[in-house]
Amino acid sequence: MSTPDLTQLRIPAEALRQFALSAFLKAGVEAAVAEETARALWLTSLRGVDSHGMRLLPHYIASIEGGRLNPKPNFTFEQTAASTGRLNADHGLGHAASMQAMRHAIQLAKDAGVGFVSVYNSSHCGALATYALEACEHDMLGMAYTHATARMRTPNGSRAFLGTNPICFAAPMVDEEPFCFDSAPTPFSFNKVRQYREQGLQLPPDVAADKDGHMTQDPHVADQLLPIGDYKGFGLSLMVDILCGLLSGMPVGRDISDMTGDPLSEKRYLGHFFGAIRIDAFEDVSTFKTRMQKLARDLRAEQPLDPNVPMQVAGDPEKTIQQERIANGIPLYATELETLNALGQRLGIGVLA
Repeated sequence: MSTPDLTQLRIPAEALRQFALSAFLKAGVEAAVAEETARALWLTSLRGVDSHGMRLLPHYIASIEGGRLNPKPNFTFEQTAASTGRLNADHGLGHAASMQAMRHAIQLAKDAGVGFVSVYNSSHCGALATYALEACEHDMLGMAYTHATARMRTPNGSRAFLGTNPICFAAPMVDEEPFCFDSAPTPFSFNKVRQYREQGLQLPPDVAADKDGHMTQDPHVADQLLPIGDYKGFGLSLMVDILCGLLSGMPVGRDISDMTGDPLSEKRYLGHFFGAIRIDAFEDVSTFKTRMQKLARDLRAEQPLDPNVPMQVAGDPEKTIQQERIANGIPLYATELETLNALGQRLGIGVLA
C-alpha cells in the first residue's frame, strides 16, 4: 500500500458552503433545493462527519449530470392520518426532500403530539443528524432513518444482504446543543471505507470483509461491512429497512440500488422515515431539558478507566469539532481539495484554494 498523503488545508466553512451552493446552482438545481443541500453538506463537514460531507459534492453533481437526480423536483406531501404522511421526493436530492419531510413531521406533531413521515422515490440523503436536530429547534425529539445499498455481511453468511442503515435520535438540552446519536449499525460506513482508499490508509480490524465474507483490513479489498454486535446490529438494520423500504413501497435488502456501482443514469428509489415527538405532550419542556442536561453531565462525571480519555455523551465529539472548525475552517485532504477545485474549474465557479 502506498504511503498516504495526509496533507490538509483549512478552508473557511462559509466558503465551502458557498462553493457547494454555486456548484448546485450551476448544475441547474432549483434554488431552494440547492440551498438546503449545500447547508446539509456544510453542517455535516462542520460536525466532523467528513465521509458524508463536502467530499460527496462531485458525486451529487455527476448524478445530476448523469440523469439519476432530478434538479428541479416537485416534492409532494400527502397527509394520511392525524399524525402521519408520505412525501414523494420525485428523485431529487435526498437532503432537501428529507428536510422537507422532517418539517412536515414537526407540523404534524404540533397538531397531534407526534408526527411521522415516510419518504419515497428519493436518493442518498447524507448524515441523518441534520434532520433529527431540526426537531429539537421546536422543543421536540427528532428521529431519522434511511436504508442503503446492501453492504452489511449477514451473520453466518458469506455475502451482504442489508445496508448500513443508520439510526438517529436527538433530544434538546437546556444549556448546550442537543444530544444526538447518529450511527449506522456497523463500525464504519462504506463512504468511510472509500475515504480510507483515497487516503491510502489501512482499515481497523473487525470493520470489513472481502467479497467472500472473510475479514480484511485492506480498503481496496473490502466489499462488505461487519455489523456491530453480530446479529444485534443486523437486527437494527432490518428494522430500518422495514421502516424505510416496506412502509415507503421502495426496494429492500439486496434489491436496493448501489450508490456508486450502478450507472448514474439510473434512479435510486430510496426510502427514508422521519419522526418528531412534542415533549410537552408528555412532560414539561423545561423540566425535560433540565433533566436531560443533568443526565449528560452525570454521565460525563463518571470515573473513566483511562484518565486520558474523557467520558463523553453521544454527539460530544461532533460538538467539539464544530466549534473548532467554525473558528479554524474545515480541513480537506490534498486529494479532496484537488477534486473539488477540478469541479469548480469545470463548472466555472472558481477554486477554493
